[in-house]
Amino acid sequence: RMSSLPPACGVHHFKHGISLLTQVSGTERKHIARILLSCLVGKIEPRGIVACRSLLHFIQLAQYPSHDEETLSYMQQELDTWHTNRSFFILQNIRDDFNIPKYHSLLHYIESIRWLGTTDNYNTEAFEHLHIDFAKQGWRASNKRDHFPQMVKWLSRQEKVASYDFYRSWMDEFYADEGGDDNKGGNAEQEQEININSLPFSSLDVWHQLKFRPFNLSDNDSDSVQEVIKVIPISKHSSIPRFDTVLVLDSDEAESTAVQGCRVGCLRVIFCLPRIVLMNGFPVSVLNYWPTEFLAYVTWYMRFQHSPDKNTGMYHIEAAVDSKGQAQGSIITLSDIRQCCMLMPSRGLWNESWTSSNILDQCSSFFMNNLQSKYTYQTIY
Repeated sequence: RMSSLPPACGVHHFKHGISLLTQVSGTERKHIARILLSCLVGKIEPRGIVACRSLLHFIQLAQYPSHDEETLSYMQQELDTWHTNRSFFILQNIRDDFNIPKYHSLLHYIESIRWLGTTDNYNTEAFEHLHIDFAKQGWRASNKRDHFPQMVKWLSRQEKVASYDFYRSWMDEFYADEGGDDNKGGNAEQEQEININSLPFSSLDVWHQLKFRPFNLSDNDSDSVQEVIKVIPISKHSSIPRFDTVLVLDSDEAESTAVQGCRVGCLRVIFCLPRIVLMNGFPVSVLNYWPTEFLAYVTWYMRFQHSPDKNTGMYHIEAAVDSKGQAQGSIITLSDIRQCCMLMPSRGLWNESWTSSNILDQCSSFFMNNLQSKYTYQTIY
């Protein structure tokens, strides 16, 4: 099942599944946890699904960069649900007991957060990457003799360069905000009728990848995440198509979090309308007649239900089709895309013909994976 899941931003694609893995790294375990839950639907009883969901949700909640009594109560609810349903694995002879130190430590997380702050304050993983900056790169920049003073000086210079870059970017934003509007009454021309029955162009500029940063949930810019969305058709360079799914702002009720006012769409093409077209054989500027921003064509999925599935905690959606069974689609602006998302089949029985490249087209019922990333878990509810 894992090998047939569609590729998505931030999730490793196990093209051969996980059964053949002989040694699993910590990073691979994290990626498995992001896609495991929906793959278990139909394989184990609902009580086992609830137990796995509660444990995975507890892990996500424990990694929040800030907490209050409300989020801590969520952690307690998930922990209670885990203890209520974990006996399923004992009854199924999967385990004899849960006398494992890591499971016992779950009981102390909430109180530890109250006393010591969020878990990133006492997690050594947060500082492991600094070894590269503070030690390895500084050592390489030295002459390898009397290296320690040189490493300190090199690091000090890097901090000054970063500080100056931050100042330059701040000044650019300041002057951009202070600048006036260059468009002063220049659009008061009489509108001309455009023939909508035929297009005055025969080609479009298209893009196969979009990189952007969704709304930052914290005040710290370093916590922002970059998402990459791919729209790759079959070509001579790639025989495997990829069309990522995204969460689109669909109404005025839509916000940067939650799913109200949003809708899931599958990106089919990213394009931009030409600035110059031929009208009666002459080049004509059309800047005043149609959008100049980047656009995208998406095929839609049904709107969200009022509440997620009670077992998995994921929203259930289906492909939106018209009366003839054709996919419903629309043209949107790229600025309407809120974030990427990952769809996973919600059926208990999976078709053996499904692959990672055709599952979005052949399957019609999906779960929206809210465990795709930390950011997704905090924004999809």
